[in-house]
Amino acid sequence: MFKNTIAKCLSAALLALSISFSANAQVDRVEGTVKMKAPDGKKPVAGAVVDIYRTDIKGHWEVKTDKAGHYVYLGLPLVGVFVVLASGPGLTPSWVNGVRLTQSNMVDIECEPGDGSRLSFDQLMAQIKGRGQGAPQQAAAPDKTKVEAAQKEADERRKEGEQLQANFDQARNHFNQGIEMKKTSNLTGALSEFEAAAAIDPSKHADFKELSHRANANLAVVHNEMGVELFNQKKKAEAKPHFEAAVNTISKAIEVASSDAKTPTINNDLLVYYDIFAKNTKLLVEFYGATDRIEQAVKVLEKAESIDTSPNKNKWGIFKGDLYRAAGQSDQAVDAYKKVLAADPANLDSLFGLGLTLLASTENTKLQESANYLADFVSKAPATDKRVGDAKDTLTALHNQFKIEAEKPAKRKGKP
Repeated sequence: MFKNTIAKCLSAALLALSISFSANAQVDRVEGTVKMKAPDGKKPVAGAVVDIYRTDIKGHWEVKTDKAGHYVYLGLPLVGVFVVLASGPGLTPSWVNGVRLTQSNMVDIECEPGDGSRLSFDQLMAQIKGRGQGAPQQAAAPDKTKVEAAQKEADERRKEGEQLQANFDQARNHFNQGIEMKKTSNLTGALSEFEAAAAIDPSKHADFKELSHRANANLAVVHNEMGVELFNQKKKAEAKPHFEAAVNTISKAIEVASSDAKTPTINNDLLVYYDIFAKNTKLLVEFYGATDRIEQAVKVLEKAESIDTSPNKNKWGIFKGDLYRAAGQSDQAVDAYKKVLAADPANLDSLFGLGLTLLASTENTKLQESANYLADFVSKAPATDKRVGDAKDTLTALHNQFKIEAEKPAKRKGKP
């Protein structure tokens, strides 16, 4: 049951990766989709070759489309005029001329069915001219020194872009391999692939950030699942490093994601990451006595509270109460749970948590409170809640050992 609960809670963290690039200083990207026209509609083309030619001065870049027909090339010079050409098996080469990245970097290309030929630059220029589209923009009577300087700068930008693209493609490939291995429960293989993907340096380019934090998040999920497997095999000591690694890697994901200003869903991603952080930290506190983690964990949970606008935002307060209770810090746990109940008087998790926390006291007044909260929990919880049986057993024990019965709400005289 322990494994199933954790796996269910963390399943939302397996996020599909979709990167779209944004301008960065003097370099940008071009991206889009390649589709082939067909009688039943336009179909994405996987493995199409996209040639990107700069026409105001010499420059050439090449990239292929993915399974969804999408392509992206990072690190193109922001200033320039381009022709984007698509070709591939079963296609007639097609292109978009006069692309300026300062105006738009989204270039979608539609191709007719064809013989799969690929045009050279000279052949492309001849066809453009032959179709009356006008010659691609060329520098008019340029100064030789300026042309050479511009070409040198373009070559440097090209090399920079190629290196950035290579780094990104390598990390993305590792990420995608990790996802596939995770689907087949090959956790060891997935761990290795996500580690390689997470090695990408998010400081090198703003558009590396999404890949970095999602790779780290998935790495945390795999560590958790490996730890859960070992824990359930009674290998508690062997499981601990995985839970620690899960906390460390999800903390890295949170750090990087917090600086990701371009991903539209970043707050939702962060809330998933905070959830992973909280659950793994709780495991370390509850089963390994890692009480030194609580202070920092509470700060992280407060950040989660500050961005969560969902109806379930009280969960962060419950996490804090659970951490304090697991560490035996009863006063702090009671305060955390009561803050949740102040906002949501029928919150089952807080009612149950308060009942258990107060049960640890030797004072009759607190034992009475414990009985009251547990009775409230039993009255409000559905019969399918597995905690109901435990709560009823505890109420019976309080009656048998201490002669304490849960008070009727009307008789509590302002008590909780």
